Amino acid sequence: MAIRLPAPPPPPGHGPVAGPGPVVVFLPAHDEEATVAEVVARVPELVLGRRVECLVVDDGSGDRTAELAAAAGATVLSAAANRGLGAAVRTGLAAAVERGAAAVAFCDADREYDPAELERLVGPILEGRADYVVGSRFAGEIRRMLPQRRLGNLALTGLLRFVARAPIGDGQSGFRALSGPAAVDAEIVHDYNYAQVLTLDLLAKGYRYLEVPIGYQFRTTGRSFVRPLRYLRRVVPAVWRELDRHHRSRGNQPGPSDVELASRPLAVGLPEGAECRASSSSRSSTAPSTAAWSASSTWSPTTVAPRTSSNGGRALPRPPDPDGGRLPVLERAAPVRRR
Repeated sequence: MAIRLPAPPPPPGHGPVAGPGPVVVFLPAHDEEATVAEVVARVPELVLGRRVECLVVDDGSGDRTAELAAAAGATVLSAAANRGLGAAVRTGLAAAVERGAAAVAFCDADREYDPAELERLVGPILEGRADYVVGSRFAGEIRRMLPQRRLGNLALTGLLRFVARAPIGDGQSGFRALSGPAAVDAEIVHDYNYAQVLTLDLLAKGYRYLEVPIGYQFRTTGRSFVRPLRYLRRVVPAVWRELDRHHRSRGNQPGPSDVELASRPLAVGLPEGAECRASSSSRSSTAPSTAAWSASSTWSPTTVAPRTSSNGGRALPRPPDPDGGRLPVLERAAPVRRR
């Protein structure tokens, strides 16, 4: 049985800058009415001169998550039933690809991550330095994380680092960004979660990987879907299936789900000498630097202002449901945000 990817990732290298298109940010959400509007309001409207579109993937919520997200200015994609975080991320990636995104980012809607740090993740992609960027909590500022969760994260990250043959520092981060081509190629093989299998899939296909420091605080409302034993029972078998799939793609046992490994170079790890300093929050994040990073990750109790609607209330194409159906789209035109 395969226990590691067939080969180490390719060496680092620079590529062409991203082509035209918006930056699309989507927030997977399930019963997050207490926080979703505030998270949507913190998504910047522009990043490095590019328009930012905000989507919320409502994964079968039983509360007012969809209603409040739409009122805050997001386009909401609603599923009829709760299918899982992996399925929600697949839906968000498909919707971003349909919109011609130059870069796609996503983070949880529970206020653990600050979307105002968006530029830090998509900057390397738009500049052509990376294809897949993960926000590292352990390289940044963790204001609160339960001890057992910290231990579990470090243990699973160590396992993923060994399996992927790459210097991964945070394997379970919920704030990530992909280039347009990476979003097209990304495959998430189970509905329950995405974290480990998405990384293995993209690294095996040769996409350039980078981690950047971000701020993090443990959620203060609602309840996380992660339960340690159930999480391990669902995630570990999926990791082995992903490994087997990519070993077969090397020609040992070809099958219908095989993929060819691309030859693009991979950039891994944090920039040398990178550090994270806390500063006051703002609507726009500080641009990435190879020497230092400034994390604007402190949440402030400001009044939630709705985002400007990106579509003027017009119906948008509905993304395909990976399970074969079509997802209903709930859209509301939000008032123009006053500055």
